[in-house]
Amino acid sequence: MTLGSHRYVVGYWESLRPSEPYVRHRFLVDIDLKAVIAGQDRAHRRWTATSVKDLEYMQQILDETYQDFFADPDAYGFDRVDAFPSWAAEAWPWPRVDHAAE
Repeated sequence: MTLGSHRYVVGYWESLRPSEPYVRHRFLVDIDLKAVIAGQDRAHRRWTATSVKDLEYMQQILDETYQDFFADPDAYGFDRVDAFPSWAAEAWPWPRVDHAAE
């Protein structure tokens, strides 16, 4: 289901797990695919690429706990967008570091 002409939604999510420092996340979700396709984490006043494991974990959260998310992402404060935001199209740092494993 496409929300009007808006295939994607972007929104913020509070920390996926307890952490020090506190981390806030932003995610890009493809509503048609029902998939989390990009993300960034904010800590120490800067945004960095979300780890692959955290993208998978956010997908699991939506699939298992918030099944209604894909039908009504507005209810979760996500904004509808027509295209990828510039931050979501940025290349990941290479070599890809899995920060969740640290």
